[in-house]
Amino acid sequence: MRQISENLWFLSYPLRILGIDIRRNVSVIRLPSGKLVIHSTAPFSAEDVDGIQALGEPGWLVEPMLDHDTFSEAGNQAFPDLPFLAPAGFGERVPFEVHPLTPPPVEWLPELVVIPIEGVPGFSEHAFFHAPSGTLIVCDLLFHFPEVRSLWAKLLLLPTLGPHPAPAFSWRFKSAIKDHHAFRNSLEALLALPIQRIIPGHGEILDSDAKVRAKRVFQKRGLL
Repeated sequence: MRQISENLWFLSYPLRILGIDIRRNVSVIRLPSGKLVIHSTAPFSAEDVDGIQALGEPGWLVEPMLDHDTFSEAGNQAFPDLPFLAPAGFGERVPFEVHPLTPPPVEWLPELVVIPIEGVPGFSEHAFFHAPSGTLIVCDLLFHFPEVRSLWAKLLLLPTLGPHPAPAFSWRFKSAIKDHHAFRNSLEALLALPIQRIIPGHGEILDSDAKVRAKRVFQKRGLL
């Protein structure tokens, strides 16, 4: 576990697809009340659970996107007493109770803001903004693989993310956009925020010129 800022921690787990480890990133946000929001699920070990509980009182387990259920059951088993929040339709994918992610709990405001990414119903991603640290937390809206060394990884990532996956927006996400106007409005709302860093669902944290680089990615894809 790595502390990113005051009241914000980061964990990363292996997630291999066709031999490439694209990672599964988890963020833990501590609210002023001392309660914790666990953003994304992973195969949490007993030591991970103890480490998270040492930060505060776990309050919610969140999966902010439909197509992000790989470790949902493992996460729910690790924190069985927590309300599991996710977008509408997520409950059809898992064998346990799921609570609506929107509207978010009032206890989260103003520290933690949830921004639905409109126009892409197949993904139904929701970005999170941790206002005190200026951190935007996403799932598949952006990927960041600054060092792709193996030829195999480069060949597999090229048709998905293009030749420059640091950061990148996937063609799969773009092809799922049904309402470009709504999607553009969502991006503009995100980029209006005072973003200092971005934690993607996969890859490494983007902490240098994050907002400018993210905007450039979306412009290159013709989305802004």
